[in-house]
Amino acid sequence: MKHFILCLCIVALCPAVMAGDNLLEKASAAHWLANQVDALGLKLYVYSDYSDSRNHFTQRGVMKSGAGVETPQMNEARTEAYSGTSAIGVNLSLKGDEWAGFYFGNGVQTPGAEPRYDWGELQAGLNLAGATRLVFHARSEGNPTTRVNFFVGGNGSGARYPDSDRRETGYVTLTSEWQRFEIDLRNADLSYISGGFGWVTNYLSNPTSRGEVSLGFLVDDIYYEFATPRPGAVFPASYEPVALDRDGYFINSVAYSYDLAMTVLALAYADRMEQACKVADGLLFALNHDRKFSSSERGLRNGYAPGNPSSFPGWASSSGKSPFARLMGFLDVNSGEWWEDYYSDSFSTGNNAWAILAFLEVWRRSGTTSYLEAACTLADYLHTLKDNTNGGFKGGWEGFDDNQKKAGYISTEHCIDIFSALTQLADELEKNARTPPSGHTPQFYREDAAHAREFVLRMYDASQGLFYTGTQSEGTTPNRDVYPLDVNTWGLMAFHDDPAIDPARILATIESRFAAEGMYDFNDDKDGIWWEGSLQKIIVEKVLGHTAKYAEQLAVANAAAQNNGSITAANRDGLSTGIWLEGVQADGSPKGNEWKYNQRIHTGATAWLALAQLGVNPLEPKRSASALAPPLSAQAQSFVHQGRLYVWGVAGNVPVRIYNLLGQEIARSKSSPAGNDQRSFALPGRGAYIVTAGTEKWKVVY
Repeated sequence: MKHFILCLCIVALCPAVMAGDNLLEKASAAHWLANQVDALGLKLYVYSDYSDSRNHFTQRGVMKSGAGVETPQMNEARTEAYSGTSAIGVNLSLKGDEWAGFYFGNGVQTPGAEPRYDWGELQAGLNLAGATRLVFHARSEGNPTTRVNFFVGGNGSGARYPDSDRRETGYVTLTSEWQRFEIDLRNADLSYISGGFGWVTNYLSNPTSRGEVSLGFLVDDIYYEFATPRPGAVFPASYEPVALDRDGYFINSVAYSYDLAMTVLALAYADRMEQACKVADGLLFALNHDRKFSSSERGLRNGYAPGNPSSFPGWASSSGKSPFARLMGFLDVNSGEWWEDYYSDSFSTGNNAWAILAFLEVWRRSGTTSYLEAACTLADYLHTLKDNTNGGFKGGWEGFDDNQKKAGYISTEHCIDIFSALTQLADELEKNARTPPSGHTPQFYREDAAHAREFVLRMYDASQGLFYTGTQSEGTTPNRDVYPLDVNTWGLMAFHDDPAIDPARILATIESRFAAEGMYDFNDDKDGIWWEGSLQKIIVEKVLGHTAKYAEQLAVANAAAQNNGSITAANRDGLSTGIWLEGVQADGSPKGNEWKYNQRIHTGATAWLALAQLGVNPLEPKRSASALAPPLSAQAQSFVHQGRLYVWGVAGNVPVRIYNLLGQEIARSKSSPAGNDQRSFALPGRGAYIVTAGTEKWKVVY
C-alpha cells in the first residue's frame, strides 16, 4: 500500500409550526443533501467512475476457453465516458472457437493480504434482494459492431458457495454509439450474489474473413437499481467528481467526517431525519468499527469511503477486524497500487467535536440512546487530548496506522468546537438525568468545556479584533502565519455573548481583512470567495440580530447556488488558504501541499448553506428549543419508523387524525390503547402529512 498527501435508527420528526415557514421549502440546500443520501440507497454501483469507493464487486476474475487464449485487457480509467469521469475499455483478440471474458466479483481479503477474486470457495456474497434491474451502458470501439453477452450472477457454479441465480442479456450488438442496456431482475433470486457483473464474447459471434478478430468496446455506469432506498448507513461524497487530469481528482471519492457531521446537522435541523439518521448511523458504525483502533483510542478518522461505510463481506483488515469502516483510497491507474491519504487516515480533534454536535442533534430528535452514548464516547476520547500544561486540547493523531503520532499543535477552532459540544453534552445529560457509560458527571464535561474556553480567549487579540489560528507545532507559540476566516466566524457563533470579546470589533476585522467580491475569502489574500466561511459569516449576522444584513447576504448566497440547491466550495479553482498540509510520500520522504479549494460542488458548503437558509447556529453552546422551529404542542410528539407514524403525549380521549396535503383524511384513532398513550398509523408512502390531536396541529415529513 502506498500513501499520498491531500491539500436500530428510529426516525424522529419534530412538529413544525404550520403557520410559519415550511422548512423543506426554506432549506433547498437540505433538500439536495437529502437527495444525495437517498440516491445512495436507490443505486448500488458496480462501476461508476475509476476507483470510486461506491463501486462494488471490485475484484476481477478472467475466463477463457484455454490457456493459450490471450487474456483480455481492461483499462478502467478510460476518459471516453458515458457519464462522469471515466469508463472501462476492453480489448481482446480471438480466433477459431476461442472465447474470453471477465467476472466482476466481490472477492475476499484476508488479514494482511491483497484482495483477490473468489470463485465461490468462500462465503462472501452480497444480498441484493429488492433490486429490480441491472443497468449498464456500452458501445463498440474499432469495429463497427461488436457482439457481447453481459450477465449477473452465476459465479461459483459447482463450488461450495454458488450464486443464488444468474441472468444475462444474451449476445447483444454494440455499435459506435452509447446504448443503455438492462437486465430484468424482478423475479431473480438475489439473496446471494458474489459475481455482480460480467461479460463474455467469442470468435463465432464476431465473424471475420481474416481468421482472427480484434474486438474493442467500452462499458460504463453499471449499477443495480432499487424501487425504494435500501435501509442502512450511507456516506455521501464530499465533492463532485472531476476529470482524472484535473487538480484535486484524488478526492473524488472521499467523505470527510467534518462534512458528514455538517450534513447530519443540516438534515436534522431541516426535519429530514430519515436521511440524517442514515449518515449518523454511518458515523456510529465508523466509530465502533475502526480497522485498527478502539473508539476510546482515537475516535473518528478524518475521511472515509463514500457509500456504505462497511467493508464488503469476506473482507478483513490487516489487524483482523471484520467488518470495518472503509477508508478513502485511490488505485493508481499506472502501477495498480492502492494509495491512501495521510490526512484522511488521521484523527483530527475538531472533526470529532463536530461529530458530538451531530450525534446530540439526532439524539434530541429521536431519543435513540446510542447517539447520546457515542457523543459521550467522543467526549471521553477528547479528554485524553487535554493539555494541562499549555491549555486547550492537542490537535489529534496524525499519520498512517502503524506510525501515528500525537499532534503537538493546539487549534483555536478545535477548542471552539469542543466548548460548544461539551457544553451541550453536559446540558443534555443533566436535562435527561443520564449517566454515560464512563460514569462521568456533567460537571466533568463542563470542566473540559471551560478548559477549551480558556484557551480560545487566550487566542483572542482584542487589539486586532480577531482570533489566532492556534499554536505552532510545539503547542505554545501563537500561530501568526495565517489568519483564517472561520476561526473568527466560529468564535462569534460560540462566544457572541461572552463579555471577554467584542463582536462588533471582530465583524469589522472580517470586513477589512476577508471581504472579497461581495462575500469573503478563506484568508486575507482576497483571491476569491470561499463559500463555507461566507455562509458562516451570514449566520453570524443572524446570531447578532442584524436581520437586514443577514437577509441581504443570504440572497447573494442563494443566487450563487446551483439550480439543484447545492453550492461550490469556492467561486474559482485554486483558492488559496495559506495552510500547508504536511505528510509523507510512498518512500517515506516528507511532502507538503498547500490546502486549496476549487469550484466544485461541496457537501460541507451546501450544509452550511442549509443552516444559513434556516437561520441556525450549530455552535450555540446553550442549545435550546428556540434554535428549532418550535412545535405547537409541548406534549404531543411523533416519529416515523419503517413506514409507520407513531404519535404519543396525547390524552387517551383525544382523537388523532392524519391528513394528506390536500386535506383528505387518511387515518384516524379516536382513543389510545388501554394504559398506553402511543398510537401508530401506516403511511401510504413518502411525503408530507398533517397530524391533528384535538386542537393541536403539526406537519411531519417522511
